[in-house]
Amino acid sequence: MLDSDQVNAQLRPAFAALKQEMHDFHAPASVEANLLAAFKKQHPPQAWWRKWFAEPWQWSGVLVMSLLLALIVLNKPMLADTEANVLAQDDHLYEDIPFIALESGENILKQDSMRIVRADVPHTILASLGVPMNPQNAGETSRAEMLVGENDEYLAVRFIPGE
Repeated sequence: MLDSDQVNAQLRPAFAALKQEMHDFHAPASVEANLLAAFKKQHPPQAWWRKWFAEPWQWSGVLVMSLLLALIVLNKPMLADTEANVLAQDDHLYEDIPFIALESGENILKQDSMRIVRADVPHTILASLGVPMNPQNAGETSRAEMLVGENDEYLAVRFIPGE
């Protein structure tokens, strides 16, 4: 029995001679063109989207993702409506609380557009404005709504009771 090294040693000179003889041979250019044409007939190019979804499990992924997207889109209006209703109820609850003017009434009436901004105001700032505060509650905050003018200046404030 011959070893693979022995077989390679015996065939190596014959392969070297064959390689030397074949070095000068070249196939005509038409052979490559004929081979490419025959290959294209047997294997036509696929559409780009067929390559992405060639396996059945890929279609199940697309189906699951489309169902998730549909659920998100269908549930979004419900969430938006409930948030809007909660904000509208909050606004309705505090309409009877008056604003405290920080600017003169004339300056407030001159404003063309104003908006209400909700904020948490630290008690230390309220104490600096002269509002009497308990020193034990100095680190806490109070909810407030501020009336803000065109130039982002605070015109009035009203304090909202805590929950």
